[in-house]
Amino acid sequence: MKGLIEFLQILSGGLIVVLILLQQRGVSGGAFFGFQTEFFFKKRGMEKLIYYFTWFMIFVFLLLSLIRIKV
Repeated sequence: MKGLIEFLQILSGGLIVVLILLQQRGVSGGAFFGFQTEFFFKKRGMEKLIYYFTWFMIFVFLLLSLIRIKV
């Protein structure tokens, strides 16, 4: 059980890093999709989905950390 929790924690941590890199500020589309000079003040479409999924994964990572402390 502890090994599974550790694996899921490593996986979610890596995914959080990738998701954060995808949503760099000041660059439309993130670092992986090229550089553009357009600025948007509202998150729309895929950017909004990535933003909310990042927060969900942070919550999952914290939950796994608390579970790991208890086990």
